Amino acid sequence: MTSFMIDSLLFDDVLMFRLLCLIAFITFNANAVMLEDYLPDDFRYQTAIPTPKAVTGVEVGERHYRHDQIIHYLSVIAASSPRAKLVEYGRTNEGRRLVLLFISSEENIKNLEQLPNDDSILKVWNGFSVHGNETSGANASVVYAYHLIAGYNEELNKLLNETLIIIDPVINPDGYDRFITDVNSMRGMIDNPDSNDASHHEQTPNGRTNHYWFDLNRDWLLLTQTESQHRIQQFQKWQPHVLDDHHEMGSDKTFFFQPGVPQRTNPLIPQKNIELTNKLAQFHSKTLDEKQALYYSREDYDDFYPGKGSTYPDLHGSIGILFEQASARGGHLQTSEGKRLLWQGIDNQFRTAVSTLQGAYALKSELINYKKQFYSNALKQADKENFKGYILSADNVYNAEKLSNFLSSHNIQYSKLKVDVSADSENFPAEKSIFIPIQQSQYTLIQALFSEQKKFTDNTFYDVSAWNLVMAWGLNSTKLKTTPETEETNWKKPHNSYRKNALAYAFNWDEGNAAGALNYLQQKKVTTKALAKEFTIKSNGHTVTFKPGAIIIPTNDIKEDELLTLLSNLAEFFKVSAYAITSGLNSNGVDLGSPSITTLKSPKALLVIGEGVNSYQAGSIWHLFDSEIGLALTKVDTGRFAKVDLGEYSHMIMPSGNYKMLDEKSIEKMSQWVKQGGTIISLQKSALWVEKNIQKTEKEAEKDDSEKIRKSYADFEKDNAENIIGGAIVAATADLSHPLGFGMHQQDQYVMLQGKAMLEPSKNPYVTPLKAPKNALAAGYLSEQMKGLVNDSSLLIAEKHGKGNLIKFAFNPNFRGFWKGTQKWLINSVYLSSLIQKTEIED
Repeated sequence: MTSFMIDSLLFDDVLMFRLLCLIAFITFNANAVMLEDYLPDDFRYQTAIPTPKAVTGVEVGERHYRHDQIIHYLSVIAASSPRAKLVEYGRTNEGRRLVLLFISSEENIKNLEQLPNDDSILKVWNGFSVHGNETSGANASVVYAYHLIAGYNEELNKLLNETLIIIDPVINPDGYDRFITDVNSMRGMIDNPDSNDASHHEQTPNGRTNHYWFDLNRDWLLLTQTESQHRIQQFQKWQPHVLDDHHEMGSDKTFFFQPGVPQRTNPLIPQKNIELTNKLAQFHSKTLDEKQALYYSREDYDDFYPGKGSTYPDLHGSIGILFEQASARGGHLQTSEGKRLLWQGIDNQFRTAVSTLQGAYALKSELINYKKQFYSNALKQADKENFKGYILSADNVYNAEKLSNFLSSHNIQYSKLKVDVSADSENFPAEKSIFIPIQQSQYTLIQALFSEQKKFTDNTFYDVSAWNLVMAWGLNSTKLKTTPETEETNWKKPHNSYRKNALAYAFNWDEGNAAGALNYLQQKKVTTKALAKEFTIKSNGHTVTFKPGAIIIPTNDIKEDELLTLLSNLAEFFKVSAYAITSGLNSNGVDLGSPSITTLKSPKALLVIGEGVNSYQAGSIWHLFDSEIGLALTKVDTGRFAKVDLGEYSHMIMPSGNYKMLDEKSIEKMSQWVKQGGTIISLQKSALWVEKNIQKTEKEAEKDDSEKIRKSYADFEKDNAENIIGGAIVAATADLSHPLGFGMHQQDQYVMLQGKAMLEPSKNPYVTPLKAPKNALAAGYLSEQMKGLVNDSSLLIAEKHGKGNLIKFAFNPNFRGFWKGTQKWLINSVYLSSLIQKTEIED
């Protein structure tokens, strides 16, 4: 009896297994596609070139390929053919390879390094998956590479003789693999098309962004991330005539290709570019019509912000093309508009990569001539200007060197001043100033970087409406009508004045990477003090003034050899000049034992991340402190917040977010922690949350006395654009006497403002170190309604709350890691918040 039951169960298990295999086979084959199904009928393919499945074991579209599978396959086929070469051009933060696959005729590949200067060769760059969770592009790069390397017919052979194809298969490998790990680990033998299934959802932050949660498709101009820095070096070297950028969009959409919304095109893009974009669109239309795929091309997306992959090329005489494919997420998704399958997306991306190449080749002479004419016209336009160039001065030599590296990355010519220059009531010291002549091929890009545009034909923007370099970096700048005396760039090295009998050493807070230097000293357990009132000393015949924020290093507990090492590292790695103080009695200002000199504790800061928190902002903060300063922030997910002992931390940084997951118990814990000496640094929406939940501020309800009228439905998009701040540059007036303003020079500053999280004005007149003037708009677009909200508003408030501090930002001081002019407000909030004193005057 027992034996019979066991045999029956075993028999039933076998039947069930076979049934599941049959169901899985039927399900897969209903959606399956073979490599041949992607490829055009009029081609033959070399059997010596291995197929993707032969190398990876997975058919294209069956699963999302991992990054290593894609790179391995491209390595194999490049090694299998003389018409291809794989070149590694960098590594990501997580160590993944960034590669370009070059495909052309055998002769061209042999002479690859001569091709950048060969004007007769058409260069087409295909870029895939800059957003890591938009994977159909990266998977399509595999089919595209196979087609071009293994395929042969007379037309392709002729094309390869005259064309260099540059494939960037996975622009964002770290984000890509983050997404792939999530979705592939949740897919079973049977695909589940239910949008609620875990295979269609990702962790937070998701795979869209890179390791530091930056959107790499906003970084082509800003170059804050290592992937972008490496890629732009290659772009500038190869100067493609056409660059396409393959993305994904909402699953309920179809397929998009440019030109985009015509009236939202950047005014620096020539009309000829638009004409060529439209001509190329005919090729995309044809290939998608052949498979009866739906698409659109003149809605939703624009060509305005030059930091995107489809717009940056347009400012270089190239044609940038954006493709957006409806996402299948986990690979097989049911939507309100029907099924979305991974292989279908791959097919569309492959087809439009091919149509880009075909269109570019058909327009070869026009494209090559257009690029030449673009740069020729740039020189002619520059010649018509009534000035010779821009002079720029950074606040220190360290930042001047960073500026010069940034300009070099964009192939912008510049030179260092040889002598000091005075212009427009400003002094530009030679040691930290550069001159950018406008008579150069990159004149158009220079115009974009210095744009102060405030009026627009269309006030709806897909991205920010301003990005001015001078305002973002906090530079002094003016136009010069004559060319100044310049010299080869050779930045001055910092001074290091060792004295055997020194009581202390000090460096100013505006020197080099002062915050990095302070963090280094604190990690070495060196006593560090901060100055709140200035003093002056004599050092080696020089008069040196230490301003508020200066860091003082007492020497009484440091051995001589350790001190020498410390001073050497401060100068070499952090570019700060440390001066010896040999007497406690200073020639001017406070003395060395003054109560205005405070011992600084090493901060231990908590960064809130997770559900409800803006991951872009969190990433930019993490990146700043991790890569620039060397301070390890403790990243705590909102879901774990209740379990964290706040007593272990000195600071809590709250990026913009709704913080709905924090319950009353957590809020009370935070309030008590601040009262006992903790500091909360909150940005935008989180600042409003702090006002309501920690300060218990009750805002008055806004009265709306406007007449209720009916409006046209078609006006909604325009009206909605006037009700938001999509990204505009706003002027700000700084109180540099405030501890959060220490180490800064410019009283007039500029912030990037997004959203409309405006702070409630404080009744205390001493706690607003950054405020907008009455006419705040400096560049970009603000509606009249939003101007009324921003003008004369508080941009930064730092108030005491018990023994601690509540520091509230109405903006992101480290916007996209590029806004160097306001980064120090955030840095000072962490390192100098202990200097903030109570400022309430008692009646």
